[in-house]
Amino acid sequence: MFRFIPVVTGIIHLVISQLMTGADTVTGVAIYNLILVATSIWLLMQREVVMAGAVGAWALSSIYAALVDSMGLTMIPILNGFGFLAFYPLIFYYILRSQQLVKISRTQILDSLIITVGISALLSTLALAATSNATSTSEKFLLTLYPIGDLLLIFLLVLVGMRSGVSREYFILLLAIIIFTLSDLGYLWLYSKSEYFVGGLVDEGWLIALLLCAAAPKLPAAAKKTLNTYPPIFIALTLALSILGWYSINPAKVSPLTLIPAIGTLLLAFIRMAFALEEAELGKIHRTLAVTDELTGVANRREFLDRLAKLPQDGSRALLLLDLNGFKAINDKYGHSTGDRTLQEAAHRFELALTEESYLARLGGDEFAVLTLAPLERAEQVAERLRRALAAPLYVGEREISLSVSIGAALIEGQSDPLERADAQMYLAKRSAR
Repeated sequence: MFRFIPVVTGIIHLVISQLMTGADTVTGVAIYNLILVATSIWLLMQREVVMAGAVGAWALSSIYAALVDSMGLTMIPILNGFGFLAFYPLIFYYILRSQQLVKISRTQILDSLIITVGISALLSTLALAATSNATSTSEKFLLTLYPIGDLLLIFLLVLVGMRSGVSREYFILLLAIIIFTLSDLGYLWLYSKSEYFVGGLVDEGWLIALLLCAAAPKLPAAAKKTLNTYPPIFIALTLALSILGWYSINPAKVSPLTLIPAIGTLLLAFIRMAFALEEAELGKIHRTLAVTDELTGVANRREFLDRLAKLPQDGSRALLLLDLNGFKAINDKYGHSTGDRTLQEAAHRFELALTEESYLARLGGDEFAVLTLAPLERAEQVAERLRRALAAPLYVGEREISLSVSIGAALIEGQSDPLERADAQMYLAKRSAR
């Protein structure tokens, strides 16, 4: 909890500055910058050099702006903005230092882009409006760079959250960057209307954001819980659509340049949707392959046993166990290629002989199994259809192959294993067929 002392100090400063509106502005600004300098020194004592540099650089520019304003000097935009801009690469490096961003999927990159480009639709609107009040080219340059820096930080944090997971420290830093971005938005908005003043909520937002950054000195490389990107994606799309709608209603009040990120967000969303459909289809294929026998195309042993385990033990279903007679001799005589094609043809004939109420699987080798409705007499009728399915010879290329099948049946009831009972019945049938 010791690390949150600067944040508590910032909140106290926020409350006092908003309640005491008639207080001395110079004193308030001095205390404001003193808090930042003290926090930077405290971070150095904690050996958090990068974060101390980020907060300290921002504090230096804030002190310079306060001195210029109090002494009536001419502001040099580049000198004033240097510390503000230095904050972004330092925080960027701070995040990257704790992460190894490898194995990033294309959907993670797309989700991050949708969020950042969608937010840029609003940021670009405010930035372009704010630059109209700029007095120099360097000031326009800085007003444009601030939102770009915010976007880069949001993009990186979203990417880190999706790839490595989230933690308490991650949420603290994410909250800090969100507050920082909102403060920049407020500044651009007020600056465009020539209504910005020192000591307002915008300045307090920057202070709280910087102190929250100082409260998250250890950003872990991974955590258990991953980041859910759907809410920010929805917000980004809403912003993009709102910008397009605003432009269609008031085209004279909105710069056409703001349409670029808005349209880009929608295009990225469509690409993301296409990837999602592709992934869903691939997932469906993988699930099918996981439950399907690769050779014959019927269900595999794992899927069959899983389905068997879920059936009620009430005698409403019967199990048939099938074993091909003479298959080993075919394999030995003609080779495994012919044996495989024989199994495929046998499985195909079994499928044609079964109705929709029955379920066929290959357990392995030349052994198949069928789940069908009881009573047992009905299962015997199914068994007879399966025997007749192999009555006619099979043709593999130019070879004529004759096969028969031994079948054992058992009701799925009681506590005994129906597979063992059906197996015993199948071997009795096999011995009597010799």
